[in-house]
Amino acid sequence: MSISTDLYRTFFGVGLHLSFSKAAKDIGVSQSAISQSIKQLERELKITLFERTTKSVAFTPEGKELFDTVAKAFSILDNGVTQLQERVTHEQESLKLAATDTLCRHFLLPYFKEWQEQEKETGLQITNRPSPQCVQMVLDREAQLAVVNNYDELMADPQLEVIELAPMRDVFVGGPAYANAGEFDEERLLQEPLLLLSQGAASRTFFDEITNHRCKKPAFELGSLDVLLDLVEINMGISLVPDMLLKNRLKEGKVVEIKTNIVVPERKTVLVRSRLTPISRAASKFIDLLVK
Repeated sequence: MSISTDLYRTFFGVGLHLSFSKAAKDIGVSQSAISQSIKQLERELKITLFERTTKSVAFTPEGKELFDTVAKAFSILDNGVTQLQERVTHEQESLKLAATDTLCRHFLLPYFKEWQEQEKETGLQITNRPSPQCVQMVLDREAQLAVVNNYDELMADPQLEVIELAPMRDVFVGGPAYANAGEFDEERLLQEPLLLLSQGAASRTFFDEITNHRCKKPAFELGSLDVLLDLVEINMGISLVPDMLLKNRLKEGKVVEIKTNIVVPERKTVLVRSRLTPISRAASKFIDLLVK
């Protein structure tokens, strides 16, 4: 089947924005031309790609499957051209990475060391922000990649490619004073002083979701999980934190795991990049380092 690449480019543009008008603006043609191109592609494929209403555009299941395939194909082409140009011009672009402070300290450090050993001529600029802000930096082209905790809205954005890196288990913990406290049901847990990250952090959103948003006034709200754990250690209350922070603290008895009847789903640490931006050689190398 021979179908014009331009039709796939138009489909890709509509899929990125889930908007005919925004795709038309990006491509520089009329909205009517965009609509006609999508209808032509649907006729040639004999597949309905989008569900359209007067107010919204959404993928059909077949449309989403095709979008992922087209995105990969154009990514290979665009990335190859970008990296070829870098080699020809001998440009060594510094890699701009956004990541949460916790993931930098407790997940990424070994990769930073390996990067330094392998890529001595390429700089690495790191910005620490909460997960949603890191992702926004990628969308705003202020960072090429982000390493963050996964959250629902992230997977739903067609402009983003999301690559799973590692599972993450969250654990309720308290200080040594809670060593013999027994199991907590949700009601009892919510009556204790709760130490949480500030609103907007992915881990705070996760806590609110699994406790049905019942904690209206935490004892403390902080911007750092490490400082939060310092307060847990001195028996200031209970918190929910990723287990990657706890290995030594649990072993040394500085904190204790709190058993509860609350179901805590496993989360994922993920790598995020924008499908609107070709991958530089440096970004490609870092992705390979993380997913090898």
